Amino acid sequence: MKQAIGVDIGGGSIRVSLFDESGNELKSNQSKTPDHLDNDSFLKTLTETIRPLLKDNIGIGVGSPGPLNSETGILLTSANMVGIENVPIKQTLEKEFLLPVFYENDANCAALGEAYFGSFKGCESQLILTLGTGVGGGFVKQGVLYTGYLGNGIEIGHTTSVIGGALCGCGARGCVESYFSTRGFLNRYFESTNTKLPHAESFFELVRKEDQVAKEILHFGTLALAHAVRGAIHLLNPEAVVFVGGITNSYDLFGEQLEKEIRSNIFPILNERLKLGKGRNLSGTLGAASLVFANKKV
Repeated sequence: MKQAIGVDIGGGSIRVSLFDESGNELKSNQSKTPDHLDNDSFLKTLTETIRPLLKDNIGIGVGSPGPLNSETGILLTSANMVGIENVPIKQTLEKEFLLPVFYENDANCAALGEAYFGSFKGCESQLILTLGTGVGGGFVKQGVLYTGYLGNGIEIGHTTSVIGGALCGCGARGCVESYFSTRGFLNRYFESTNTKLPHAESFFELVRKEDQVAKEILHFGTLALAHAVRGAIHLLNPEAVVFVGGITNSYDLFGEQLEKEIRSNIFPILNERLKLGKGRNLSGTLGAASLVFANKKV
């Protein structure tokens, strides 16, 4: 049985796992990223975290936040890893380990992992949305990931929901991410109450306690997300739309409204085959390993 390595690069750590072609995790390793980063120290930590898992695999898949250039395999910058710039990830790993290396942003990896191993893996095409700190997206058709120019396609979180609306982290106003994401929920709650919440869980706990402000923010955010998804469905016509990410741990609070709003606003004929729902929330390392399996046509 063929095996592949998946690498998930985060702001505080590098996680590496070895998987078989059925998506079973065989081994794993993890390292904390150095406190004082530069390209050399980062690449040294990356290669040494991968090395113990090298035996008997067909390639290495790597996922990280962007911006990046997936064609050249370079991590351009990182807001959460200050000190690194233009890191040659693909070139370094291929030279070090003599294996093919595939590199994409983490939302694309999540999409491909769900398409290959998730709840809707039998579908002809899937639009996968990652709901967390922000809103990411990926589109997979017949097992092939659509990446867009240099790996920066399907940025559904930065489509406009409210013209002239709330300021987004990207610098524009009214992005759906400003209304439905951890950052969006916390910022909108602070605007309304002058209260800073520490994390998404605290926001959803207020919703469960019938906090009226939190409920209204979630309701409006759900509508904003639903209509962003509506637009994407009309553009892409996927067989399935799948929601993953940390926010889906509270899917019971918004999932029914989200699905109803989407279905009631798309062309009726599309509802005949469209599947909607929460995904399996597969690990970032499995998503990255899926890059190898997809490119090797396992």
